[in-house]
Amino acid sequence: MKFLTFTFLVINLAISSPLFAQSKDEEFPVEAQKTEDTGPYIRETHGSWEVRCVKLSDAETCTLYQLLKDKNDISVAEINIEILPVGNQASAGITLITPLGTSLEAQLGWHIDEQKVRQYPYGWCEQSGCIARFGLTEEDVVSMKKGANGKVYVVSIATPNEPFELNLSLKGFTAAWNSVPQPTQ
Repeated sequence: MKFLTFTFLVINLAISSPLFAQSKDEEFPVEAQKTEDTGPYIRETHGSWEVRCVKLSDAETCTLYQLLKDKNDISVAEINIEILPVGNQASAGITLITPLGTSLEAQLGWHIDEQKVRQYPYGWCEQSGCIARFGLTEEDVVSMKKGANGKVYVVSIATPNEPFELNLSLKGFTAAWNSVPQPTQ
């Protein structure tokens, strides 16, 4: 009986020892890490354009954003424009996200006012949609600043002979563009 009592006592001490070792009184003070990073936020709105920013440490990175709608005012795609540093071949980088089910072979159509429609390839599709990325020259940016409207054409695999025509409003584009500082690098 003494052996059983002794064994029981040893097992209980072995099991409870780690619990005592981790009591609150013995915690090591850990200095909280200071972070000034914030998630994405809308800094301002100019007409149809939002200036969306992310603050990382002491720098703020911003893009121009617009939700594109079809003729029935249904949101179909989104565009993000990143202003690029001076000296690049492109003045801006476009990321356009269209719905899944987009015909990748048909490519994305794009034009400002009465300019000729340009075609851009899609890079890939993921859960959020199909993504086309391309650059705009300084001349393209100037035409957007002076322009009134743009159009984006997306072809669905369900209706390949009937492309969706999406409105790209340029209302507020110049003010949104001018509100974002030109990156240096």
